[in-house]
Amino acid sequence: MFLFTHPFVCLFVSRCSRKEACEKWAEPLHFSTELKQCVDITVTPDNMSVTSVSTQLSVKVANVPNLSAGVTCVFEELTESPGQVQAKGQILCMSPSLRDVPSVTQGYGDKRVVKLSLKSNETGLKFITTDFIFYNCSVLQS
Repeated sequence: MFLFTHPFVCLFVSRCSRKEACEKWAEPLHFSTELKQCVDITVTPDNMSVTSVSTQLSVKVANVPNLSAGVTCVFEELTESPGQVQAKGQILCMSPSLRDVPSVTQGYGDKRVVKLSLKSNETGLKFITTDFIFYNCSVLQS
């Protein structure tokens, strides 16, 4: 039995692996043995009303390999759209439009949490996921 004494993370595919099993492990930010080097994500804004039109979101990622091959923004089974890769780990994504978001009032209550993922165009795999909230103020009582 082999025990890992440190985490080994193939960063671009978000999985633990041995170094040799991680494609391009020798390139910067593709493989890490330190948790502080794991991919991090921040989305602004991180929520929106279900009645809002499609909105541009700023997605900030840290500790990622070169994203020059591009990324796709994936909102669960709702939508996929190309992400616009900017400088310094910023990616612009469009939120789903009103027609793409199932009504929050149909069994979801006042909000629906949707998984927003970034998918590498290089590998075709999702490498980071975070929660994005669609809220419906009309079902809240004041």
